Amino acid sequence: MRTLLIGLLLLAVLPCGASADDVVKLVTFPRLRPGAINPYELALLHEALERTRRDYGAYDVQPFTENVSIGRAIELAIEGRLVNVLSAGVGQSAPSPEWNMIPVAFPIDKGLLGYRVAFINRRSQNRLLRVHSIEELRQLRIGQGSGWGDVRIYEHERIPVETTYDYESLVLMVLHGRFDLFPRGLWEVAPEFAEYGTRYPDLAVEQHLLLHYAFFEAFYVSRSTPRLAGRLTAGLERMVADGSFDAFFARHFRKLLADLNLRERVVIELENPFLPAWVPLKRKELWFDPARLP
Repeated sequence: MRTLLIGLLLLAVLPCGASADDVVKLVTFPRLRPGAINPYELALLHEALERTRRDYGAYDVQPFTENVSIGRAIELAIEGRLVNVLSAGVGQSAPSPEWNMIPVAFPIDKGLLGYRVAFINRRSQNRLLRVHSIEELRQLRIGQGSGWGDVRIYEHERIPVETTYDYESLVLMVLHGRFDLFPRGLWEVAPEFAEYGTRYPDLAVEQHLLLHYAFFEAFYVSRSTPRLAGRLTAGLERMVADGSFDAFFARHFRKLLADLNLRERVVIELENPFLPAWVPLKRKELWFDPARLP
C-alpha cells in the first residue's frame, strides 16, 4: 500500500507532457529499509514544491532508491548528478553535509529526532522508574550506532555510551544487558518496534523517560542547484505562514505521539553544543513541544 501511495504521489507531481523547471532527486535514510524513501519527507517535499509552482514553475521528483551508505549518498548529493536533495539529521553524518551543501534552515520534523524514547529489556522498567535527573541518567549506559551524531551529545553530557555499527546488534546488546537504554527518535520508535518486537519478545518501549536535545532532520541541497534551495525554503515558509505545516505535521504524527504518552514522562534535557550557526533555534513556532500536545 505504501508503494502504491508513493507511486500515486509521484504521478501527481508532474502532469503528463509537462516540462519540469526543477528536477528534484531526493534521497532519505530510513534505517530499516535501505534504499527506501521516507514517505513523510517525500510528501513534505511535494507540499513545499506545490506552494511555489506559481513562482518557480513545474517540477519533477525522482527519488533515489539505490542501497548506498549514508556517506556515499552524501557524496552523490554533493556532486549533484544522481542526487541533489537529501534529508539527514543535522550534524549526524561524516562527511557532514553542511560542509559542502546548501542547508535549508528548517526543521522538517519539528525536532522530533531530538526527543528520545528508549528501547529496553522489559525486565528493566521498574529500575528505570527511579531515574528523574541527568545525574541519575549518568549512572546508566546508552547504546548508539557508531558514527551517529547523538554519540558526541551523550559524551558531552558525560553519559556512558556503547556503540556498534549494526542496528540489530544494538537490539541484542540492550536485551543482554550490555547497556540500559537504546534511545530512538519519536518517529523511529513505532516502525522499529514493529520490525523487532515480534522477533525479540523481551524488547520493550521504556515508559518513564523522555530525553531531549536539539537535533532534527533537514533538507540539504547540492550547490549545483542553488535555485532549488531557495524554492524549498520559500515553500516551507509559506506552509508555516498559512498554518498548513502544523496541520501536515499533526496528520502524520498525532496518533504516534499520543501513543507514547509524552505528557506522563519525565523529561531530561541534554545540551547539544554541536549545531551549526544557521539552525533557527529561536523560532519557537518551528519546533515541537510536548507540553502543547492537544
